[in-house]
Amino acid sequence: VWRDDGLPPNVPMLDTETNDHGGEAAADIFGALWLADSFGGFLAAGGQSTHYYHDLPYSPPHPACENSWGTYHMFMVDEHYQIRQRTAQFFAARLLTQEWAQPKDSEHKLFAASSDVRDSQGHVLVTTYALQRPDGQWSLMLINKDHDNPHPVRIVFHDTDSHHDRSLIGAVTAITFGKAQYQWHPNRKNGYADPDLPPITSTIVASENTPYNLPAASLTIVRGRLGSSLPGSSVPAK
Repeated sequence: VWRDDGLPPNVPMLDTETNDHGGEAAADIFGALWLADSFGGFLAAGGQSTHYYHDLPYSPPHPACENSWGTYHMFMVDEHYQIRQRTAQFFAARLLTQEWAQPKDSEHKLFAASSDVRDSQGHVLVTTYALQRPDGQWSLMLINKDHDNPHPVRIVFHDTDSHHDRSLIGAVTAITFGKAQYQWHPNRKNGYADPDLPPITSTIVASENTPYNLPAASLTIVRGRLGSSLPGSSVPAK
């Protein structure tokens, strides 16, 4: 939109302050999905950098509206600004910076990725962002925005130059954070998360047709290495 509005191509796009509006939604699992999707989406759209603004405890719970209390920070604090609990956005930020990306000051390459998982009205339910990390691993961030239903997906890497498809082969790491790990219970300024667990990690021995299950309302990092090229297929990348 900024480019269409006349922003010259040589002017970088910087998102210098990102945070949710606060309230119950920001503290719920939605906050984690929103953070991952907004950061990944901005970078995939050509953004130069994006910044999470309220990384430190800043205020006790407050109402976004009369009956929706929460915070747009990574931590829930008491009236003395002491941390009571980590919020969903804390876990999402760790997945972004420690698992999706390699925590290293080195070049990462971001590639275009898309999903064909949609609801009956055509809305995209699963978004995905693909990184090639400095350690040579391919790392996909998969966000299932369907609050009530899991979705199995197949991951295909399509080389447009050779017209060949490739898949993750061998040991693949999958790290998931969703409703099974974190659920927010609203109670005005005394709202709390239970369970309030970290993401779960598993290892999958992957082949060309391995399905990856994305739990309802979840953020999943899938990371591994590509196998050899396969003949081109008419099936679009998923």
